Amino acid sequence: MSRLSFAQVAIAPFLLLPCANTQVEANPFKVDWLLEVKIALPAEDWKKMRYEHHDLFGLITPRKPGKPRPNPYNYYKGNVTIDGKLYQDVGLRKKGLLGSVNAQRPSIKINFDKFGTEQEFEDISLMTLNNNDTDASLVKQHMAYELFRKAGIPAPRCNFARVTVNGEYLGIYSHIESVRKKFLRRHFTKASGNLYEGQISDFTEKAVRTFDVKTNVKKNDRSDLLKATKALALPDDQLFDAIGKVVDLDNFYRYWAMECLMGFNDGYSGNQNNFFVYNDPASSRFKFIPWGADGVFRARSGKASQAGTPLSVMAEGAVAHRLYSTEKGRERYRSELLKVLDEVWDEQALQAKLDKLVPMLRPHTHLPPRLYDPAVDSVRRFISKRQSMLAAELTGPIPLWPKKMRGSGGAKSKPKLLTMKCAFKTEWSEAGDLSIQNKIGECTIELIHGDEPIEIIDMRAIAATTQGTSRYGFPVISAVGRIKGSPMEVMVNLMVDPGFYNVSNGIPIDGFTIWGFVRMGRQESVKFKRIGWARGELKLTAASRKEGETVAGYFEASCSPHGKIDFNSKPKDN
Repeated sequence: MSRLSFAQVAIAPFLLLPCANTQVEANPFKVDWLLEVKIALPAEDWKKMRYEHHDLFGLITPRKPGKPRPNPYNYYKGNVTIDGKLYQDVGLRKKGLLGSVNAQRPSIKINFDKFGTEQEFEDISLMTLNNNDTDASLVKQHMAYELFRKAGIPAPRCNFARVTVNGEYLGIYSHIESVRKKFLRRHFTKASGNLYEGQISDFTEKAVRTFDVKTNVKKNDRSDLLKATKALALPDDQLFDAIGKVVDLDNFYRYWAMECLMGFNDGYSGNQNNFFVYNDPASSRFKFIPWGADGVFRARSGKASQAGTPLSVMAEGAVAHRLYSTEKGRERYRSELLKVLDEVWDEQALQAKLDKLVPMLRPHTHLPPRLYDPAVDSVRRFISKRQSMLAAELTGPIPLWPKKMRGSGGAKSKPKLLTMKCAFKTEWSEAGDLSIQNKIGECTIELIHGDEPIEIIDMRAIAATTQGTSRYGFPVISAVGRIKGSPMEVMVNLMVDPGFYNVSNGIPIDGFTIWGFVRMGRQESVKFKRIGWARGELKLTAASRKEGETVAGYFEASCSPHGKIDFNSKPKDN
C-alpha cells in the first residue's frame, strides 16, 4: 500500500470542509429554535385585518353550494423583525376558518415578497403562524406532524415562535411549513401536479367542488377530482381496482391509520376536513397531506358523526368510508393500524419529547398555569393510555362503522328549529358558577321547539370570563333553565369578542362577533353536550367586567340542532 505524501495529508482535512459555493440547506424549523417574531403595521390596518372573518352561517354572504368558501382575508403591508433581522414591506394577512379564528390573537400569514421586495427568511417566502387557540398545550401540531413524517407521510415541519404585534405580546404560536411548491419539491420527485386544500371537502358529488385549488390555478379543470369521485361511486366489486388507479392506497391507508392513532378527529377520515391532496405526476394518483392538526390526542370528539362509533377507526371521509364498508378494506385498515402502533407509536419517546418542549414553552405562553399545565397533562394521559384504549377492538372482531357518511343517502328530515328569547340581569363574577344552589342572576327564557312552547323553570344567568382555553379572556354570558317535568336543562352560552362587549342595541351572534352555543345536560351535571350553534342578536343594557357589577340585556336566537331532541323525556324511577 502506497503512503500519502505530506502534501496529500495536509490537504485531506480541507477536503472535508464545504466549498465556498456549496449551499447548505437552511432549516428554519429547528425544534429548539424559539423564534422571536415582531410585527409592525398601521394600527388601523391591524384592526381591519384581525376583524376579517368567514361568514360562518351565511348570514351576510350565503355560501354557494358546491363551491369553496369565499376568502375574506386581505393582505396588509407591514414590517417584520425575526430574531433581530428586519424585513420591510412584507404582506400580512389573517388565516383560519373556525377553530383558530380569533380577533385578539389571530393566526397570521407572512408573505415576504407580496409587495415586490424579493426577500426570504431562511429560504421561506411564505410563513404560517398558527395561534394554537384550541390547543392550550401548544405542542400538538408539532408532535402530530412529526409522527406523520415518521410514518412516511409527507407532512409540514413545525417549530415555535414568540409573536408580538405593534408592541403587544400575543404568546406562543406554531410556526408551520406552508404546503406549497417548495414543500412539494421536498417530498415528491415532481412539483408540477395539482394541489388541493380540503375544508369540509370530499370526493362526493356534493362536496367535490369545495376543494380549494392551490397550484395550476388557471389551467386546472378539476377533472382529476371528478375522476376520483366517479371511482368511489362504483359498486364494491369494481371499487378497489378503480380507487387504486386514482388514490395511492399505500399512502392513504397509512395516513388514515395515523389520523385515528393520534385521535385527529377533525381531519379527513373523521370530519372531511383539514387536509391537502396532491395529484403526484409520478403516479397520477392522489396522496394525502395533513393540515390543521391542533385537535389531535383526543380519544373521540363530540361530533355527531362520531358519536357511538368505534375508537379504533374513523370513516367519515368518502375514501375511508367506502373502503371500510368492505371486509377486505377493514382487514387492510386493521393491519395498517397495527403496523403504525408497532413502528411509529413510541410512548417513551413521545413523553421524552414533552419533557423537552414544555420547559421551553411554558414560560412564554399567554395562558396561566392553571390552564396550561392540565392541557399538557391531558396530552400525557392520552399518550400513556392510547394502546390500552384500542386493545379490545384490535384483538377481537373488527368493528363496523355504524354511521352513514355525511351527505350520503336520500334527503333527511331536518330537526325542528329551536327559537329562544331571553331577558337577563346578573352580576359579573369570575367564579362562573351556574349551579342551581349558587343562583345569582335573574332571567326569563321563552323556548319554542318547532311550533311547541317548552316551559322552562329554575332559570338563572351569569356573566364571567371564559373558563376554558379557546379564546381565553373573552366575556361569556350564560343563561340556563330546567325543562319542567324533566331533569334536563337547556343552556345558552354567548362568548363575546372583547371589542364588542359594551352597551349596544345590536351585537350579532354570528360565530365570530359572538360565538353562540346551545347545550343540554342533566341538572347538576358538570358537562353539558352541545346540540347546536346559536345565531341571532344580543342587546346589552349594562356591560361591566368588575366583580359584582351589573350585566344585563336581552337576546333572541335560533338553533338548528345537530339531531333530534326529545324535550318530553321524563326522569326514570329508581
